This record gives sequence, C-alpha cells and structure tokens, in this order.
Amino acid sequence: MKIFLTGGTGFIGSYVAMELVKHGHHVTILARNRNKVPELNKINALEIVQGNITDRKLLGKLVIGKDACILVALNYTKKTGWEVLLDDTLPTVFLSNAAAQAKVKHFIYTSSTAVNDSLYMGPRDEAEKDLKSVTSTTKQHPATFYGATKAASENFITAQSHLYPIRVNIIRPGYVFGNPVVPGGSIQGDTRFRNIVRNAVQNEPISVTKNDGTQFIWAGDLAKLYIEVLHGNMNRKTYLGLSKKFVSWYDIAKAAVEKIGSKSHVELVDKGWGEGGSFWDVSEMKKDFGLEFDPWQKILEHLDYYIALEK
Repeated sequence: MKIFLTGGTGFIGSYVAMELVKHGHHVTILARNRNKVPELNKINALEIVQGNITDRKLLGKLVIGKDACILVALNYTKKTGWEVLLDDTLPTVFLSNAAAQAKVKHFIYTSSTAVNDSLYMGPRDEAEKDLKSVTSTTKQHPATFYGATKAASENFITAQSHLYPIRVNIIRPGYVFGNPVVPGGSIQGDTRFRNIVRNAVQNEPISVTKNDGTQFIWAGDLAKLYIEVLHGNMNRKTYLGLSKKFVSWYDIAKAAVEKIGSKSHVELVDKGWGEGGSFWDVSEMKKDFGLEFDPWQKILEHLDYYIALEK
C-alpha cells in the first residue's frame, strides 16, 4: 500500500514507519526536518517530505493517491486552549477531510489515553470514584488541553467517516518507551528512565511516588498494533495502546539498582495515590488481533540502553 504518515521521524512514528516498510508498504513521511534522522533517508521505501502539519496546501497534495493516512504527529508544547486548537485539532480535522476528498480508503488517528487523563492520579470526580476499568468506550473526560484536543479530534474524524466512504480507526497509546529504532533515531521525551539510571550509577537516592506506574508499552509492540489495524477491516473502532501488565516506577528503580549493583536507596514518596488505580482494558487488541503485551523484558533492555550511555 501507499501510506501517508505524519510524525514518522519522531519516536512512535519512526517505529511505525519501520514496521510499515517491513510489511512491504511504501511510506511518505511529512517532517519538519527531513534530515532529523539521517538513517531513515537511506531506506528506499521511505520518502521524507519537509513541511509542517499546519501547511494545508501541502497536506492536500500529499494525500493524493494514498491508500491510507496514519497521523502520529503529537503536540505537547502549547499552553493555551486556542493554541492547541490551532496547532493540533485544526490540522487533524483538515487532514482527515483532505484524505476523504482524495478518496483515501483508511484513516488511522493517534490519540492518547489523555482523553481520560483526569484518571491519571486516581478518580477525582464523583462520577469516576467507582471506575476501576477504563475501556475504549469509557466516556472521554480530559483534564488538560492536550487531552481535550485528542478527544475533540477523535469526534471530528469519526464524524468524517459518516460523511465520506473512508474507514476510520483510533489508537490511544499510553506511556510508550523504547530505544531508538535506528541509530540517531528519536526516543521518548519523558526523562524518568534516564534520571533513575543516572542516580543509580552515581549511588544517589532515587525518589519515586508510591503507587505511581502504568501499563507501559514498548514502541515496537505498539507499531504491531498499527499494522494489524491497517490490515484489518474494522471501522470506527478505538484501541487502547498499552500492555496488559501494570509496572510501578518503584519496580523499575529497584531493577536499575540491581542491574548496576548500586548503593542507591529507593525512596517512596506518599502523595496519597491509591494502590492499583484504574485499569486500562486492552482486551479488544487480543480479541480482534490476538495481540497481548508484557513490557517487562523490554523495560530491562531499555535500562541497559541508559546504563551504557551513563557509563
């Protein structure tokens, strides 16, 4: 297939790009800097076009003749609602419309579990107090502008699929981690893995919040979900992109200390977070595609990556 991919030189997008190439697809990537990851330019099945996701004329041109459009580009940086609206929601809505008008058959949108980010530190509203399992159909309840833009974009592209004969699917990743997919490639923006390893190497105390953790997913596993959704026939269906297993930052810190043989003490800071918290139900991945992931081995490999950098 001919695929148009945004965010393909970023962390998640580069994994998706490589998985697409592995399955024989030709991928056109839109990137703000086409030379950001030089190794990607060496791959014949990848065409990297320099441009911005807010360039509507360019987007309209790039979707022509494509079989599918996968939007991975994420925007965490804007501070106000109207900035997020203009830089994230608007390009998403325009791209889905341009794809539909160009008769693109399939649109896959990368949302986020942030559409329910009011749950990240435990249910804080009356309606959420008894919510123990979050599914793809749980009511959106964002508490940030980032979560709000993802929720809004989900609704816009779903409406698009009712107005045009374009199939739409949504993937909501949680915490995605992993080493660069190619030399010089991108990595997750969060620095907690590296900070834990750095402190352990220096035998300094490591401070983590009690009961803080998530259902981490390795980027390579998440990319497999994109492939299955692309090759499937589902329409208007949302998948939670997480592993089945909850892992705490305490577990990760203890593993780093053990790997390094560090004298660091892992300090638990009690912020009142309840044990367990909400569980994100990923059973739809298993039911539809037979996918079920355990992140622990890849977490250990990720710690090895940072240990090598620090030493």
